[in-house]
Amino acid sequence: MKKILSTVLVCVLLVSTLFVLASCGGKTLVGTYENDALNTTYEFSALGKVTRTVDSILSGKKVTEGKYSFSEEGDKITFTFESEDGEEDSETYDYSYGEEEGTKYIKIGLFKYFEID
Repeated sequence: MKKILSTVLVCVLLVSTLFVLASCGGKTLVGTYENDALNTTYEFSALGKVTRTVDSILSGKKVTEGKYSFSEEGDKITFTFESEDGEEDSETYDYSYGEEEGTKYIKIGLFKYFEID
């Protein structure tokens, strides 16, 4: 009887843990999005990581890795990148997404970034 009760309690604990982890997961974004006019590309992974690539004529290509997160409402995105002096800089922007002419896009601040393959 004790073994059955212990097994049931372990199963309940595992299921509870899964529900807690699922509720903490938040919103994620996966894929690569670019804005040709800004020469900027964002590559998002499901683990909350982002790589921003800016290809400037004056300063060349600059690749920055960091983290991203969404507000509880999902209407803001926060990027955290390490600055040149080793400090973490966070920037929060309005966020939305949609589809235009069959191509998915995200809007960060005032600018649309279209999904690329």
